[in-house]
Amino acid sequence: MASRARGYRSFALRAALALAAVAAFSFSGADERLPWAALAIDAACAAFVTWRVLSARTSAVYLLLWGPLAWLAPRTTAAVVFLFGGRKHGALAAAKREVNRLARSLGGDPEAEGNRVRLLGDRDGAEVLRELRSQIAAARRRIHVSTYILSADRVGRELVGLLARRAKEGVEVRLLVDAVGSWGVPLALCRPLRNAGGRVARFNPVLPFQGKGSANWRNHRKIAIFDGERAVIGGQNLGLDYMGETPSRRRFRDCSFLIEGPAAGALEQVFIADWCQATDENPSAHEALLRERPAAAGASRAEIVASGPDCREDPLWETYVRLFSSARRSITVVTPYFVPDRMLFSLLLAAARAGRHVRLIVPRRSDHRLVDFARRWHLRTFREAGGEVLFYGPGVLHAKLTLVDGEAAVIGSANLDMRSLFLNYEIAAVVRGPAAVAEISAYVDGLAAECGDYSEDLYRRSRTRFGRAVEAVSRVLAPLL
Repeated sequence: MASRARGYRSFALRAALALAAVAAFSFSGADERLPWAALAIDAACAAFVTWRVLSARTSAVYLLLWGPLAWLAPRTTAAVVFLFGGRKHGALAAAKREVNRLARSLGGDPEAEGNRVRLLGDRDGAEVLRELRSQIAAARRRIHVSTYILSADRVGRELVGLLARRAKEGVEVRLLVDAVGSWGVPLALCRPLRNAGGRVARFNPVLPFQGKGSANWRNHRKIAIFDGERAVIGGQNLGLDYMGETPSRRRFRDCSFLIEGPAAGALEQVFIADWCQATDENPSAHEALLRERPAAAGASRAEIVASGPDCREDPLWETYVRLFSSARRSITVVTPYFVPDRMLFSLLLAAARAGRHVRLIVPRRSDHRLVDFARRWHLRTFREAGGEVLFYGPGVLHAKLTLVDGEAAVIGSANLDMRSLFLNYEIAAVVRGPAAVAEISAYVDGLAAECGDYSEDLYRRSRTRFGRAVEAVSRVLAPLL
């Protein structure tokens, strides 16, 4: 509670300073008596906004949104950016380093070798639902679940009910949901779990001001860990739109993975850091858990990569830079939203122009039309550089996968867009090992077989004046989505 109180005081102080500055700077007589001082204040505010936007590492076109505001209403815009902008949070990064330091001191760094990785990728998400049921039933000591969306539908109610049953049986259960992704989910949905002794927490609430950092920072991770030995990660949220026993036209095409071995322990370490951030618990309260190191369960290497505002740098982006830079033969990217930053896009273009087989699989239409407009310029430029663009048509493709040279695969929750790369809390695993990568490659080839080539009709339409205008507006707004 003490750290939460400090968080309230910190936010209140920042808010008071910002509002006081706006009030002081907007005093009607200031411009008349001190015109040069007022101009200097406006220039300083505009420069501050410009610096913060440039440091966000989003596309340069992002300046088209904030640039005019910075100069038309510099004082108000600076106050808003001061309160809600930015990409990193020094205090959160320090807290995460403390969790990692404590975990290392207790049991050493998690091993990347010795994992078993199995794909859960049927068309309707029945495999992952059955796996979650099975793992919840088999857990002996604890269950930790983190999700962006928990839906108040048949699947969401069933899974919460299963967790409540295990909590009643004495299993330690923690459920962490993102406060925005699961916005509007009734409290009654999780009441059976709380009543059974389970713990439920919301990540970074927006209203009231209880969150830590910007409301723009969302926990997009999907992790379920069982006894610290087995984990399910991927792109599927907990709801009928993502998994079910019966086919549905509304269901996204997606996949998840069961990981057994040391990587499950590394994923639990990430969960504990998120849980402590959301609840203000001291990491030392989880000392026994952090001391554990799961035994090897297979022959695959799985390096866990957590990225977000609580990291000093951008580990996921750096991982993609290394993989794309080192590709010798091929790169395949499967993503529902394709709005990469300039560096990653340049690496993909360079690989395509160098004669490597660079393939992009995206939905013909995603569930975010504005992002579809924003990707047009990228798709057109990528194709002109020699890249292959495939449109998945049977439904909305929601899977997030990257393959490099048939030797390494990136799996997890992150899309190849600027929100996932630079704003969200995301989780990924870089998987290496012949059997695991071959299974993922076969899944991707199955997706490709259901795709059509990049539409020439769309290619021509997007070159019209109207098409380019829509592209420009969409590219400006895309980092906010």
